[in-house]
Amino acid sequence: MKKCPSCNRTYPDNESFCETDGVALIRSDPAFVAGGSPGGGAVECPVCGGRAEPGEVICNFCGARLAQDTTSARPQSPRPAEARTAMSSQTGSRGSGQMTSRIPDSEDEEPEEGGRSLTTIAYIAAAVIALIGGAWLALHLSARESVKQVASASPSAAASPAPAAPSGPIVALANTISVQVAGESASAPERSSDTMRKVFDDGKRTLLDAYRRALAGDSTTNDGMILRVRIMPDGSVGAVTVRTSTAPNPSLDADVVKDVSGWSYPPFGGGQVEADYPIVFAHDPTEQGSIESALGTKLANLSPNEPPEYGASAAPTSAPSPAVAAVPSAPATPAPPPAPVVRAPRPPRHVAAAPKPVPTPSLRNRVTEALRANRNFGRVQFYTDPDGTVVLFGKVFDDKAKAAAERTVRAVVGVTSVANNLTTDTATWRQQQAQVQSQLANAGLDKVTVKIIGKDAFLSGEVKTDAERDRAVTITEGAAPVIVRENLIMVKPGSVFGF
Repeated sequence: MKKCPSCNRTYPDNESFCETDGVALIRSDPAFVAGGSPGGGAVECPVCGGRAEPGEVICNFCGARLAQDTTSARPQSPRPAEARTAMSSQTGSRGSGQMTSRIPDSEDEEPEEGGRSLTTIAYIAAAVIALIGGAWLALHLSARESVKQVASASPSAAASPAPAAPSGPIVALANTISVQVAGESASAPERSSDTMRKVFDDGKRTLLDAYRRALAGDSTTNDGMILRVRIMPDGSVGAVTVRTSTAPNPSLDADVVKDVSGWSYPPFGGGQVEADYPIVFAHDPTEQGSIESALGTKLANLSPNEPPEYGASAAPTSAPSPAVAAVPSAPATPAPPPAPVVRAPRPPRHVAAAPKPVPTPSLRNRVTEALRANRNFGRVQFYTDPDGTVVLFGKVFDDKAKAAAERTVRAVVGVTSVANNLTTDTATWRQQQAQVQSQLANAGLDKVTVKIIGKDAFLSGEVKTDAERDRAVTITEGAAPVIVRENLIMVKPGSVFGF
């Protein structure tokens, strides 16, 4: 058992300090001195008054030093610090079995059990400090790694990869042909080439939509055109014309002119100008160079007085009425007396009123009436320009009908020039016929000939087997949108050796 030398509270042997006072505990077993005898009289502690056996030097209750001689006067009571730090330890002698007691050499010597506890506490504190230091080191290293990753991902640490080139249909200004601005105010900053390009960039999305609609009808469509735009001082578009193009397409021209007519430019106080835009419509950016080259050739051969392929004018807008200045009122004057009313004589009842003048039909109505008079021109369509230019497109039967349609339109009063973009059925049939003939030759059926009229195909010639005769029909109907109406191919087997 152990007890507190201050409050005499007892504790088990595994405890080292008092819970109440914090004083180191001491053992309650009696301590003996060498040569002492347990049979003598009791010794009284000079501090706490406790009883001790003769020969004991340490009080079992308070830990104070006992007097050596019981007859001598009581020594001066020890200081409280000495009472708290005193500890007795007993060791047994192996030879004689006598007990000896060891007294602490100094007042500052700590008890053995307290030293073990302090050592344990020191070990625990060192372990906690080591864990805290390891955690701090791990956080510090992770922060440095994060900084390195951010630095490596920043634009200054490594160059960002170049963006991938766009693919698919494009509408862009030509790189080798510049935007031209002409007119009395062409040198104004509001009508510079940079301003023209900016307006084009803002509105080219609608041109791309028009080009995609054209591709839906014909996937082989590509074009390069010189588009002339007349720009009014208020920033509106007065007229749009297609001067020339590498692949005339009236439908695409109409959509482009319609979209560009809605563009808006910065208003300013100068005069009107005309801007020529070199626009490229391509399936892919890789085709832009070849289209620009063809457009440059067309532009070099273009005459200044040559009429445009297609044109249209913007709807005229009514000018605002000028403001009427306020006129100061004149001083009131007395009204003159009313004049006598003189009635005009009535005309005779038998006189008829003059007939109203018949309005002159517009140029469009006159051209429409002339074309509808010939039933061979039922598929012909056209556009008109304010200067009297008529652009024909659509389809007729053959070249003879194409020339006749142009003559008919030129004869209309008010027509100054005609752009004939008509296509013919016979030309389409010849093109399809050439495609089928090429497919047959590639398949080894070079002795088979084909004739296409409309949607019907007629085969003739000779082959060696019935299988080749059937294969000629399959190739014909697969190479063009036709149906074989008559198959006059003859089967002439070769010799034994296949010749």
